[in-house]
Amino acid sequence: MLRVAIADDHQIVIDGLKHMLESEPGVDVVGEANDGGQLVALLQRTQVDVVLLDIDMPVMNGIAACRKLTKTHPDIKIVALTMMQEASIIRKMLEAGAVGYLMKNTGQQELLACLEAVRSGKTYYSRAVSDVILNDMSGSNKTATTQFPRLSRREKQILRLIVDEMTTGEIAEQLNISFGTVETHRRNIMHKLGARNAVGMVRIALENGLLD
Repeated sequence: MLRVAIADDHQIVIDGLKHMLESEPGVDVVGEANDGGQLVALLQRTQVDVVLLDIDMPVMNGIAACRKLTKTHPDIKIVALTMMQEASIIRKMLEAGAVGYLMKNTGQQELLACLEAVRSGKTYYSRAVSDVILNDMSGSNKTATTQFPRLSRREKQILRLIVDEMTTGEIAEQLNISFGTVETHRRNIMHKLGARNAVGMVRIALENGLLD
């Protein structure tokens, strides 16, 4: 059973999400909160696997709550569910520890796909969010810091596809290279960036403009 908590300052949003999710086998909505402070308190007494987290909330906003919970409850997967799609906001949520980012016009099937992805340790961004991330990387005026070795053209290509939530097999098929070659490039990228996983790679790339 996947235990989900929902944090949103609009009760009608919470009620709609609960109705949607509780009709699905294997999903249990175990708590709700109307601001980040309530969410932090909730998670001190309730076991949760995934949090669907709004960003624009009173008392403690979603970015601050995400940053705090990533430190106190590192095993909980946090997914932003918001109307905000500005590149700076997305970047801050990823830096704070979110492993998923969805817009509130997301349909039921994509929401369930996101939950399944983050449950299995992957990241998930809706297509609109992925496009914003890639455009932000491409248009960034930042200069990559010299602490990182330069990524090759192929490594940048693969990193872009990782940001776009493609699996190793899908990347191999799209680029017409072997599964093992993609895995080798993935390991090399992680080593160059000092990242531990795909989330770390995305954060470092965003922070340092490495795909410019």
